[in-house]
Amino acid sequence: MSKTMYSPFQIGNLPLANRLVASAMFEYGAENGKISDKIRARYEAVAKGGAGLIITGMQAVRKAGSVAPIMVNTAYIGYVQDMQEMAAMVHKHGAKLFVQLQHCGARTWQAEGYDQFSVSETKVSETCTFHEAAKEELQKLTEDYVCSALRCKEAGIDGVQIHAAHGFLLNSFLSPITNKRDDEYGGKIENRARIIFEIYEAIRAAVGKDYVIGIKFPFSDLKENSIQPEESLWVCKELEKRGIDFIEVSSGMVGEDFSPVLRKGQQALFLPYASQAAEAVSVPVISVCGYRTPEVIEEALASTKIAAVSFGRPLVCEPDLPLRWKTDSSPAKCVSCNGCFKSAPDGILICQMNKAKKKAS
Repeated sequence: MSKTMYSPFQIGNLPLANRLVASAMFEYGAENGKISDKIRARYEAVAKGGAGLIITGMQAVRKAGSVAPIMVNTAYIGYVQDMQEMAAMVHKHGAKLFVQLQHCGARTWQAEGYDQFSVSETKVSETCTFHEAAKEELQKLTEDYVCSALRCKEAGIDGVQIHAAHGFLLNSFLSPITNKRDDEYGGKIENRARIIFEIYEAIRAAVGKDYVIGIKFPFSDLKENSIQPEESLWVCKELEKRGIDFIEVSSGMVGEDFSPVLRKGQQALFLPYASQAAEAVSVPVISVCGYRTPEVIEEALASTKIAAVSFGRPLVCEPDLPLRWKTDSSPAKCVSCNGCFKSAPDGILICQMNKAKKKAS
């Protein structure tokens, strides 16, 4: 069967209806770390809209590792029941659901009761410096990832994704820009990737060989002295050897200069990176960032070994975009204005362009 965006495929033993993936987008919608009705409504809209797979916005493996109280944390009482309801709702519409697991590292909420460590000592504000994570803290971090994954499995979630991109904690270990450690977690790539391997293998041992575990992987920091392509490919190959089920290839470290990743008018920005990864491994590789037309998606699938494409902002603007493209192949209405990243005052991730139109009507 030829690869098209509406052809089915598998991640591990999990069948997926199509190759259009709703990539993780931080929802801004948690209520003191808990799943809210607004979050439920957002995912129901995306599930109804035809995406074969939905990956949640990042969820903290513990409250103390959250970016803010508006981030879901997987440790609150009632999380499993809430996610059972979410999974059932998504499944009802024919989609599958993965949870993206995260610790925010140097981007963690700067308040009492929240962690204050990163890969290396990091000045996060004029009045606050996070300390280098101790080995005991990393061991506890691994345990928290395992507990989170087990809760997801108990809730009937189809799989988990380890978020190792965009400048959060695990990305900061991988990157030579931020990793200044001189122990077994710093220096050569084998050491910088060690915590990711430890977390993955601990989760795998806990959830079993048939439960889907993937990773959002940062092929490049998009800065000088970045992780190198040969290093990124080595990590991908190692993860495959250890049994990872899929790799979603992204790039860039969130910060003041992250805007080049989000520039208007670009499409398939990281496809060359995803294509390299897909040539190097046999597990499904998903390409994210800048997919706006069926023509570009179909060409990406036909001309490379990637298994699927994922996008976020277009589904904020048009949750039903995958269904719409079956009869109307015009470009996504999303213009990459990035207004959706300013949704915190709205209490949920929304398209600000749509919001302005509603106000004007």
